[in-house]
Amino acid sequence: MMRAQAIDHAAMLPLYLAAAAAVAALFAGRLAKAAAMTGLGLTAAAAVWIGAGPDRATFAVGQWHSYVADDAAMGAAALFAALAVLVAAVSGRRPGEYWFLLTASAAGGVALAGARDLVTLVVAVETLTLPLYVLVARPGRDGAEAGTTFLIASVTSSATALMGAALLYAATGTVHLEGLAAAAGGAHAGLTAAGTALLLAGLAFKLAAAPLHAWAPLVLERAPLPVAAYLASASKLGGAVAIVWVVAFGLPHVASAGVVVAVLAVASIAVGNLGALAQRRTVPLLAWSGIAHAGYALAPLAVIATAEGRGHAGAAASAAFAYAVFFVLLEAGVFAALTAVRAEDGGAVADLAGLWKAAPLPASVFLFAVVGLAGLPPALAGTVAKVAVLEVLASSAVWLAVVVAAGAVVGLAYYLPLARAVLTGRSGPVPRRYAVALAVAGLALAAVSLAPQLVLDFTSVSR
Repeated sequence: MMRAQAIDHAAMLPLYLAAAAAVAALFAGRLAKAAAMTGLGLTAAAAVWIGAGPDRATFAVGQWHSYVADDAAMGAAALFAALAVLVAAVSGRRPGEYWFLLTASAAGGVALAGARDLVTLVVAVETLTLPLYVLVARPGRDGAEAGTTFLIASVTSSATALMGAALLYAATGTVHLEGLAAAAGGAHAGLTAAGTALLLAGLAFKLAAAPLHAWAPLVLERAPLPVAAYLASASKLGGAVAIVWVVAFGLPHVASAGVVVAVLAVASIAVGNLGALAQRRTVPLLAWSGIAHAGYALAPLAVIATAEGRGHAGAAASAAFAYAVFFVLLEAGVFAALTAVRAEDGGAVADLAGLWKAAPLPASVFLFAVVGLAGLPPALAGTVAKVAVLEVLASSAVWLAVVVAAGAVVGLAYYLPLARAVLTGRSGPVPRRYAVALAVAGLALAAVSLAPQLVLDFTSVSR
């Protein structure tokens, strides 16, 4: 007799609330923005509450589960919801469907946070991404080009990831990440290697890791600034979480996974930094530098390519996850501040001259986040993130630690002039909007800088 799987509704509560928020935003009319922000706020609160209790899991097949609500998953779910709330707060007036699409995308992020099988993970990534096809395409030729570019890149990446997942299923006979970890040792080596490479390459598109990065600078520059903020933070967090989950829970002892990630990391650090050095416009500079940060986030996972490193896969995954969290928080701060003082696009770096005097609050948040991205104090969030990565690499991949350190030094060459532009010169009148949202974002960045252990605790990935 067939038996239905037992469902732990408490574990699913954040996802229920996120989905309900999307439905409410769709039908709430003039109250759509309030419904979306309230629902996502409740989603974040529920995720924190569930994460503070015992670990939960649901949809079991034997000892394996398709959805898990542990500290790391619920921390990520709360962060997806919080980032969407911040983007909503700096979005101003938008048509009703905007709030539905934004909230539906956030619901995909919440689902991704707890995903522990390849089917759930791929569906969640697509739910996170699909609404963005519409959101990036603002009216006009540039918006249409951005939307088309993002659509083609995403469809290609999805097909690549699905082919990789299919090959891994053919090699191991399971889609559960824990099942992959258990069966990978005895699986067909060729199928496993091919499936691993295709799956990680497909997910790397979402993170804009080189050489799968070309869509990011164009799309971020031509998308509306609030949507660019979401792409640079929540969307990239989705790519990072998906890769970390696959490597940490599904392929922790597969050397080919480490090799693929190492190639992606080195290419991203090199391409991202070189691209950023050539930029004179603010959003493209941030987009190219984000590619380099994708490399820093992936670098710790490369240690599983070595026999010594495979014994520290959990620590490597924790460092990668922590870096991704610190990075997206800083990116969200930068873009939120930029949105507050720019109407349509980020403009040239020179246009930020004198912002410190003209608009002290957004300038303060912008400066703090940029300094953090550079890895300098007093924004210790960026410093702690890079130290966590280097600590893992120093024990089993010293050459990659050197690459990360060199990339961080190169980053100073474009981050410091960006900060200098804000502090010097004169500025004409600039808008002063979203003061409450910026104040909250600034306080959050200060909190994770003064108490980085808050992030390090929930990003600890244990198997």
